[in-house]
Amino acid sequence: MANDVGRAMVALRHRDVRTRRRAVRTLFEHGDVEALEAFEALLDDEDPWFVSKALDAYEKWGPASGPVAVQTLLSHASLNVKRAGANLLNSLGAEARDLALEALKQDDSVIQKKAALCLLRLDDDEVVSALLQHPSASVRALALLNATLPAEQVLVCLDDDAEIVRHAALEAILRSGLETDLNTLMPFFEADVHAVEIFLWAAKHSQETLPLLAEQLNERHVKALSDHLRTHVQNSNDPLIQVLVQTNTLQPVARWVLIQGKEEDELRWSLIGNSSLDLIERSKLLERLIGRAHESEIQKKTKQFMQETTEELLKVACENLSTAASEVSP
Repeated sequence: MANDVGRAMVALRHRDVRTRRRAVRTLFEHGDVEALEAFEALLDDEDPWFVSKALDAYEKWGPASGPVAVQTLLSHASLNVKRAGANLLNSLGAEARDLALEALKQDDSVIQKKAALCLLRLDDDEVVSALLQHPSASVRALALLNATLPAEQVLVCLDDDAEIVRHAALEAILRSGLETDLNTLMPFFEADVHAVEIFLWAAKHSQETLPLLAEQLNERHVKALSDHLRTHVQNSNDPLIQVLVQTNTLQPVARWVLIQGKEEDELRWSLIGNSSLDLIERSKLLERLIGRAHESEIQKKTKQFMQETTEELLKVACENLSTAASEVSP
């Protein structure tokens, strides 16, 4: 077997292309990592088939061969070969550190990104700081994916010259719940950059500002906030629901209640009777009760509310409920 591999390695330099192709197949069949050195010359071959096979060999055996093999690719003149080397950086683990730092100096953005992602996985504070100072905005933005980045470094990036970095810093703040002054986030909120996420952040860290923020929410924001409640909130005891009710941010709460059962009737009727809530939303809450119109408590509440309200739309909804109740009565 060893002799077969040795002969095939020599045959890679043969003049006859068919002999060389057979040699390539032989080496792949035997799968001997020692054969990788023979493929280096093929990286410069004029025939694209041999170049592609050489890259396949490096992908197959490069990680086992270690940093030297990857360095061979990264230092090659061909951009495609360099990118192939960048793809192998992660396979080296901690041994990739120095190579990845060197790769960051290359001009190609793809190589820079691969190197940056590799370095982030090493959980090295010194390396992350280097990424934050990189001239490429894309690399600086990637550095903000590091979950252990100190808050002060994240906040500094909110003032970065590049928009992509500023947005990445905002996402890092929202993702980790970092505390900061809402005034710092307001330019993003007003520019409609992660507005709903900022609103949810404020619900935890700056509740007194919610009424002001709520005034600036548009229909798309309300829908997204309602979807968030439906996905993450189980009942009205949830702190987020409590905060929204206390700050009179009722529209998303009403849309959440719309799909809740009788256990949320107390909140449901309080919303129906709240004149600060949009009239259409109140009407929808009544209309949704049509399937429960036969319940005595619903009939009682409906009759009482119909006597109290002056809104014609709500009166009509109550009448519909009463009619539905009569139709199902024995």
